[in-house]
Amino acid sequence: MSATASSFRINPTLSAKNRGGPLRWGGWLAVLLALTPLALLAAQSAPAPLHRLFLDSQSQAYQAPSSDELKQAEYLFRQAFNGAMRPQQRAAWTALGFQVERITDNQQVFTVIREQSKRRRGRGFYVFAIAPASAPILQAPHALDDKHTGAIAIALLAENQFIAGAWSTAPRRHQNDDDETVTDSDMAHQSDSYFIAFSRAAALAQPASAILQLHGFNAAKRKTEAGRRAGVIVSAGQSEPTPVVEQTVRCLRGELRVPVLTYPRDIKELGALTNEIGETLRALGRSSFVHIEMGQPLRDQLYTDATLRQRIGGCLARVRP
Repeated sequence: MSATASSFRINPTLSAKNRGGPLRWGGWLAVLLALTPLALLAAQSAPAPLHRLFLDSQSQAYQAPSSDELKQAEYLFRQAFNGAMRPQQRAAWTALGFQVERITDNQQVFTVIREQSKRRRGRGFYVFAIAPASAPILQAPHALDDKHTGAIAIALLAENQFIAGAWSTAPRRHQNDDDETVTDSDMAHQSDSYFIAFSRAAALAQPASAILQLHGFNAAKRKTEAGRRAGVIVSAGQSEPTPVVEQTVRCLRGELRVPVLTYPRDIKELGALTNEIGETLRALGRSSFVHIEMGQPLRDQLYTDATLRQRIGGCLARVRP
């Protein structure tokens, strides 16, 4: 969601012959002024490097990985969280059907792990950044279904101090046109997935990092008045809020004008009680999971308003379990 505008150079030594006739500086200025808005518009609409790679990594189908593959992926994710990305790690990712790239976005260097173009099976898009060891981790498990959550998480990672992020790359459900079977690829509710491997690796390699999971909800579909008026609903995926959830709520309330509600204290909906990532982290003895549901108006605003996004990202980046 950021881009660099192109620069134009004018060569004043061009001859009239080469120019196709005399053209005074006023004419060159008119051409420049006419072209600049078009160039700026193209620059603004072009996705930033991380976002472009994410868009290029999407798949319409999902194929569940084997248990042996997930064990290998978890080991490699732990290596990545510890900063190891030597040739042997790259070769191991290649064997799993992934590719490892270094990319610069917003003057920061990121390591991207994504599926090879000819081996896409909807297993996710993963980014590692240079950040403090205790910095939070972002997840967008419904990046293709909860409008803007994928793009918002990409921008937050590029603009702030988060240590890593994970994005889904396939729709939550995929219907096979041949036999009409439906494949469930909901990364928040799959018990055996790359998202689980990533989350386990994060909990073991970065125990001081919170895992902030971004979701979107439709206020009109809520069953309670609290749900219909909510702008954000924050939960720990369990029956009681945790200290890291309370930190997150204070952070968001300090930056937003919309109601920020805590489950189950302020609202009894969208508590993420069946979220597999939250359950996995609790089984490892971690209380680092934060489930953040955002209404559509806030997501629209975060998608377009870089200033608000910077404020929200700045406070979320300071959250610690």
